[in-house]
Amino acid sequence: MMQQQRGMTIWSWLFVLGTIGFITLVTLKLFPIYMENMSVKKAVNQVAGTAGAGSFNKRTAWDALSKQFYIDDVKNVEKDNVDVEIDEEGERELVVAYEVRTTMMYNVDIVVWFEERVPLKE
Repeated sequence: MMQQQRGMTIWSWLFVLGTIGFITLVTLKLFPIYMENMSVKKAVNQVAGTAGAGSFNKRTAWDALSKQFYIDDVKNVEKDNVDVEIDEEGERELVVAYEVRTTMMYNVDIVVWFEERVPLKE
């Protein structure tokens, strides 16, 4: 008489648990990075929406942003990552472009790159 298999084998369970563990590890490493990016977006939108922001240069934009970054505990954006550029229509916009690199395990890193562009309010 032939037996029928019931349920998953130990190897199937190990594969499922390994996959869940890997996804959990990646999620735990990426979650703080994306939460910080949400704080950066909020700060960029606040600074770009202030009265007189249309006359900001790189230094004044950084000064305003650094205050917001201090409040929100943003650590991955530096002065060199902030710029004021002119877009195709000739309008000034605040640009924050930065990269975050974090170690996943051993010598494997996760690299995430962000760029926020917001028109400056006149």
